[in-house]
Amino acid sequence: MATTSGVSSNTATSTTSTAGARLSNNFDTFLQLLTTQLKNQDPTQPMDANQFTQQLVQYSQVEQQIATNSKLDAMAAAFSGNQTTASLGYLGKKVTYDASTVSPTSTGATWTFTPTTSGEYTVRIRDSAGNLVKETTASLTANQAQEYAWDGKRSDGKPLGTQPYTLELYRGTGSTAAQVAVNHTGTVSAVDMSTGTPRVTVGTLNIPIARLTGISL
Repeated sequence: MATTSGVSSNTATSTTSTAGARLSNNFDTFLQLLTTQLKNQDPTQPMDANQFTQQLVQYSQVEQQIATNSKLDAMAAAFSGNQTTASLGYLGKKVTYDASTVSPTSTGATWTFTPTTSGEYTVRIRDSAGNLVKETTASLTANQAQEYAWDGKRSDGKPLGTQPYTLELYRGTGSTAAQVAVNHTGTVSAVDMSTGTPRVTVGTLNIPIARLTGISL
């Protein structure tokens, strides 16, 4: 069953509203103090008009900034709503996504992908810093889901860690091998907006929409 989840974040709007309320209260207090000072000032030594004029200007600038923030909050909320609406269009659709990066477990990592051409491939695994930690060859079949499992043993002997690892595929072997995309295809069963960035669920994977490379019925 296709599902969707999301969280409506109003933190920014709440902050802007609070700032506006505080400014209003402070401004009222300022006017009361100013009025009292004017009523009780020494006629022979009147208040410097420039001083409270500058304060009024500062209040005006702050008020304008809060108004600007309020409009930006409204724009952000509208954009988020548009993202949610657009993301719902992925439900039940077959999508192709970049399957090259996975997070390892304590025993290694496994990639599932679908090559478009059969043959011998060079397989390279890199850590999050781009260091090559494994290189081997594999015989792959076109248009069939392939699973490549890595035991997590790095060629440099360093600990596996928890950072993502990336698998690179090269069609052929040696210096003439050409890099190809590591993609896989599946059906979207859920849309997740809880992180603020749209993500879709394909099988057991939670994939950012930015990693999708194609969509079909």
